[in-house]
Amino acid sequence: MAVYRITRFAASDMDKVGEKVETMRATLEGTGADFIDLVSYGNGKGVVLAKYPDQASMDAATETARKAFADMVEAGLIDGDSIHPHMGEVFASF
Repeated sequence: MAVYRITRFAASDMDKVGEKVETMRATLEGTGADFIDLVSYGNGKGVVLAKYPDQASMDAATETARKAFADMVEAGLIDGDSIHPHMGEVFASF
């Protein structure tokens, strides 16, 4: 069953976050995720939605996800205290 890593974050400039993520594209595409979407919902708030085919794939990608966020925090793009990851398994789909 598919699993998701959903990570909320805050950034003062989502365009700069998007530019940084583009430089990480090859690394992120190699994580085994079905998809990774970054969503801005205004006022400097965003969320990363990453869907994996199973728990093992998500576990294998964890260090890459941590490094990606650490790189963005280090670059001053994301507030490190704002990062809130959540994980869950799909139990129903429509």
